[in-house]
Amino acid sequence: MVIRKHVNSCLVMILLTIAPWAAADTQFRLIVDASGSMLISDPDKLTAESLKLISDLAPEEQATLGVWLFGERARVLLPEARVNQETKQALSQAVSNYTPGDLKTDLESIIRMLLQTPDAGDLEPGFDRHWILVTDGMVDVSLDEAVNEASRSRIMNDLASQLAERNIHLHTVSMTGYTDKELLSSVSTLTDATHTEVATPNDLLDTFDRVFSQAAPSEEVPFEGNTFFIDDAIEEATLLIFHEQGVTPKVFLPNGKRLNMGALNVSYVDADHYLLVTITKPSVGTWRVEDVDLERSNIRVITKLSAQATKVAPVLFVNEPIYSTVGLFQDNTLIEDPEVLSLVETKQKLNLLSGESTKQLLNRPLPITNNQFKNKIEQITGEGNYELISEVDGKTFVRKLSQFFAVTAPISLEAERQSENLVAFSAKPTNLRLNLLRSNARLIITSGDGSEESLEMPLIGEGYWQKIYPVAPNSALSAHIRLIGITRTGVRFEYSTPSWYLNRDGADVVKLSQSRDDGKAAMAAVAAVAAVNRDLMPVVVTPQIAVVSQEEMEEIDPASQQDEAVDAPINESIDDTKAKEEPAGLSSSEWILYGALNGAGVILLVGGYLIFRRIRKKRKQLKVD
Repeated sequence: MVIRKHVNSCLVMILLTIAPWAAADTQFRLIVDASGSMLISDPDKLTAESLKLISDLAPEEQATLGVWLFGERARVLLPEARVNQETKQALSQAVSNYTPGDLKTDLESIIRMLLQTPDAGDLEPGFDRHWILVTDGMVDVSLDEAVNEASRSRIMNDLASQLAERNIHLHTVSMTGYTDKELLSSVSTLTDATHTEVATPNDLLDTFDRVFSQAAPSEEVPFEGNTFFIDDAIEEATLLIFHEQGVTPKVFLPNGKRLNMGALNVSYVDADHYLLVTITKPSVGTWRVEDVDLERSNIRVITKLSAQATKVAPVLFVNEPIYSTVGLFQDNTLIEDPEVLSLVETKQKLNLLSGESTKQLLNRPLPITNNQFKNKIEQITGEGNYELISEVDGKTFVRKLSQFFAVTAPISLEAERQSENLVAFSAKPTNLRLNLLRSNARLIITSGDGSEESLEMPLIGEGYWQKIYPVAPNSALSAHIRLIGITRTGVRFEYSTPSWYLNRDGADVVKLSQSRDDGKAAMAAVAAVAAVNRDLMPVVVTPQIAVVSQEEMEEIDPASQQDEAVDAPINESIDDTKAKEEPAGLSSSEWILYGALNGAGVILLVGGYLIFRRIRKKRKQLKVD
């Protein structure tokens, strides 16, 4: 009985983790850059077609849609409403009538406006919020760069935090390489969303399709060449077919006849670059398509026989492992029959999505354990957007699951000079999935000779880690953070940040750089000198004379002076040389004083010697007498 209870509880846990595949109400807010440069970045108005694609994909009466423009000012293009035929017609008319032409790019105002705009459409409680921002520029609200930087800072900190607290996923899309990638990526990462740089405007359609898949995951059947197989468990199939403008794609039934778009069980939308066809109770058998971009197209299905997988977080950390389980369900009941499962083959593919190209990183069959197919991907080391594809082949049926997610660094390291020799290192989380209270961050200081110093970083409140580090004179160092991270779900991973480089010449102010070349050149110079004599630290004696008053002496911290003396021992041979050269710098009056003092010293020595001889002579005479 105890074993059965454990098995049942495990099954419940699996069902709970797979539950996100179920449909849920969704809010889509689309935010479009209306600056004049968008006419150049998107001459064919594929942004407008992408907006239509979201409205066509969204299930009617189960999602809301609204469109806003921003540039010199924020404004509504389409008021938010439930998706239905009326909304789709209004959207089509709205996107056809607007023309970009604004001179500025005020991103802050549109985000503030949307945060203050009430939800519309009376969606079910707990609905998902997915906002999509498309832009080709940077924060540009003033000719004064300080004003732009202040606005940018408010977006990255205050507004991004508000979005995350309200569980709003802000997906950002860069139309050109001139956009502020750091800003857009930072906001998307914090809000469990993706940032995408599109190589061409045509890629906008694929990006919006992926965002919709994240918002509303669904099962698919894969293409096998230009064919796909429909089994008798499939109740509805939706084909999203991408094609070149001016090309008419063709869909053929299993009996070889061309699909009649006017049939009672068929509904479709024909756009310039895509064809969306929904077929209820499709014919069983092998279907065929022609004049289709197969790599970009997909077939979503509603079926009684489904493959479902554990959800992958929308944002993963570098080096964080992925634990994936795929189960086979009949009418939402897990199939546990060994004879049935023995006929099923399951494999997973991991792809890196980069602009127009897709790079396959993994293609692995999954072993079966406890009537489910399991896989562990140890770590993903590169940041970017990824797709995890699970394919289930049951001989008489095939299923495909596509899961999209982003991989990012768990923390960002910032270095800021506090004084001439003090540097504040701050490690801030990029996403709220990181459990700061259970994670550990250490500051690693590396000197020119390769030796390391590991320092514990205190946690400031529950927001970030910070450590103040004193840099000794004549130092060339590198600094990075070594993180042992724990996610809020208890997954452990390790990560090291890129390095900062610190250089302090003599008692000058510390110089900070993230340039690998500059930092390593300074460290190499120190290492080269140190290699000549490992017992001595190179010291640069600056030709400066300072007069310190008694009040200033009392203000100097003895502890800091002691630290500097220990960190930079004096090279005596260098100091002797300097001492011999110092008289050459005396003035004429100082030379006269110097000569007079030396003359007086000589006279005293001679006089003393003569007096000594006279006294000694008198003593000898007394002894003789």
